[in-house]
Formats: sequence, C-alpha cells, structure tokens
Amino acid sequence: MIQQKKHTGFLRTILVMALMPLLQQHAKAQDPQFSQFFSSPLTLNPALTGNFNGTMRAVANIRSQNADYANAYNTKTASVDFPILGRQIKQNDQLSMGILLLSDQTGNRVITQNNLGLSLAYMKALDEEQKRSITLGFQMNYSNKRFNTANAQFEDQLTPGGFTNPSGDALLSKNLSRSAMDVNAGILYQYSPTTENHYYIGASLFNILGSQKGFSNQATIAGLRKSLHGGMYSPLGYNGTLHASFHFQQQQSYNQLQLGGAYSHFIKDALRSYVEIYVGTWFRTDQTLIPYIGIEWNYWRLGYTHDISFSKQITAGQLRRSNEISLYYPLNKDKSLLKYKCGIF
Repeated sequence: MIQQKKHTGFLRTILVMALMPLLQQHAKAQDPQFSQFFSSPLTLNPALTGNFNGTMRAVANIRSQNADYANAYNTKTASVDFPILGRQIKQNDQLSMGILLLSDQTGNRVITQNNLGLSLAYMKALDEEQKRSITLGFQMNYSNKRFNTANAQFEDQLTPGGFTNPSGDALLSKNLSRSAMDVNAGILYQYSPTTENHYYIGASLFNILGSQKGFSNQATIAGLRKSLHGGMYSPLGYNGTLHASFHFQQQQSYNQLQLGGAYSHFIKDALRSYVEIYVGTWFRTDQTLIPYIGIEWNYWRLGYTHDISFSKQITAGQLRRSNEISLYYPLNKDKSLLKYKCGIF
C-alpha cells in the first residue's frame, strides 16, 4: 500500500511537471519578474537607463523560480547602459542609451522566450544645484517565443506505463515560433536635498502595443503592465546607510506589491579596497518573504535573495521557493561628471 501511494505521488508530480508549460501557455501569462527589482533597472523602468554615477554600467541577473518543481522557470538578463552625446546635451542634463538581453524558459525548455531591448532616456535638471531631476525613457523590445515539441509531454500521452502514447494535441499543428515588436515607456523623478539623502519615484508601462500573441492566435501572451516604484536612502550612523524601496505592478487581473529595505555598512580600509555589506528583507503580497544579502567590493555589487513563500494555496503558476543572483558594476564611478545622486534600491 505504501509503495502504491508513493507511485501515485510520483505520477502526480510528473503530470504536474508535464502540464505546467501548457497551463502557462493557455492562461494569460505575466511578464518575467525579479525579486531584486532594484538590481534590474532596464526591466523595471526605461527611465532608469543611465541612472548611475559613471561612464558605463553593466548588470546581470539570474533567477531560478519554483525550485520545488525542478527549477520550473529560469530567467536570465544582461544589460549595459551609458550616457551619449555628452557635448551636444545641455549642461546638467543627460541623454543615455541602454541594451537589454533577456531569456526566459521553463525548466525542461519546452517554452523559451528571448528578448532584445533598446532604450533611450533623457534626464532633465530642474534646478542649478542638481537637487531635482525628471527623466523620460522609452524602450523598443523585440521578442521571440518558441515551443519545443521534442521536450513537451501532453495529457493524452499518459498511460499506466508513463508518457508512451503519441499526442494528438491541436497545439502541435500550430506555428510554434512567434516574434513581435513592442514599446515600453517610463518616467522618473528624483530629489536629493543633501549629498547624503536621496528620494525617487517612478512609473512605467510595458507591452504598450500588445503585440505578443500566443501560439493559438486567441490571446495576448503579455498584456499591458503598469508599474509604480520608489525608494530612498539616508545615513544611519557614521558608516551605515538605511535603504528602503517598493514596487507595485498590475497586469490584467493580477496585481502585486513588494516593499522592504536594507542596511548597508561601509568597512573602512578593508583589504585596502572599498567594501560595503548589505543586509535586508523585502515582503511581497503573495505572502512571500525575501531575505537579501549583498557585498560591494570596488563598486562591484553582488546580491543574493531566496524567496520564502508562506502561502497555503500554491499552484504551478505561483512562486514557491526561488533563488536569485544579481551582479552590478558601474565603470569609472569616481570619474563621472554627473553629480546627481542615484538610488541603489
């Protein structure tokens, strides 16, 4: 009896894994997301393009989502952004360009989506002291989505001996590769009353054209996504800084709020280098706690989060247990002519 229960549980697990991509496909899906939204600026808001102190910024993110289901979803990004046309732009203003690569796939690579984004942002100074600024940003996004039938398993294939039947699913007769162009846009306001305090708030829209279609030609894969985010930092003691931020997003009938903060501590003359340690926690309204730890060494910042869900209602499309790593580096940070303070979280 015990062996039969184990066998039944094993089959159920296989069935959930096999159907997960199809459930995702036939439902109205959401865009890929990062718990470390603050370390993925070009997926958070196109207006964050060039919003750093330096001549170039490189960012990379890796997210393994729903680790309980053999890392059911994996998302990777890499981006660079930099100021351009410095001599042609009005003093204290800045025009910046960014390039974003994103790859999102199921753990068994049944569904893979690759994106290429090109963004431009113009930051306008609102006073001569450079305490206030407003930035507008736009992003062109090309996406290609593929369905790999060789790795797919369908419900009509399941027999007592496993997935042994040939499938007659109608999806196999469809065009299993789709490409689309879309537009994203955003705005960002920043205020730095002193050199040690900084506040910002931004809003963005993604998938404005709604051009990404599903394989069945019946539904838009990624509907209009609305995003609102903000944050601040302020000194806390001699070597410490308090950071706080939030991110609210709404897409179709789905909405989500994430908020929290971190404490950073500068270690003076550690290893004869600039070293800062970050420890914090964010909370997301899908009942997920997100502890964060990071280290900055000579302006390279490495961050790690592990999502811990307390929800009692877990389905294949919800977050359960996820890991995320970010790597952030601004080139020539101390040599930049830009004097605006920029948010970290």
